[in-house]
Amino acid sequence: MLLAALAAASATALIAPAAATAAPGTADATATVAPAVLDAPAPPTARTTDPAGTRTEWPETLGLPKAWAERVILRDRPDLEIVHVPEGALVTMEYNEKRVRIVHNAFGLVTRVPAVG
Repeated sequence: MLLAALAAASATALIAPAAATAAPGTADATATVAPAVLDAPAPPTARTTDPAGTRTEWPETLGLPKAWAERVILRDRPDLEIVHVPEGALVTMEYNEKRVRIVHNAFGLVTRVPAVG
């Protein structure tokens, strides 16, 4: 119970909500706000693309809840299939260019950089 509360607190501390961007006077001013990290670009030093310029890794999702990581990946590459894998689970070794595995811990936080394969 204490561990679950600690994990929830640390997950919310990692991600600061973005400010609302709706223009004053519009009907959408009270819409829910997505975390700023969902719109954040990859770190500039990380190689996250193949030679053709297509995204192949998402290091900015490390430590995020698995559902948010999935949204970030599908925003960049909607053609990919997302597979959620618990940390330590056995997986097959074949390479699939249309699959990304999101490895997460018991609290649902991403523990390994998701990559195509």
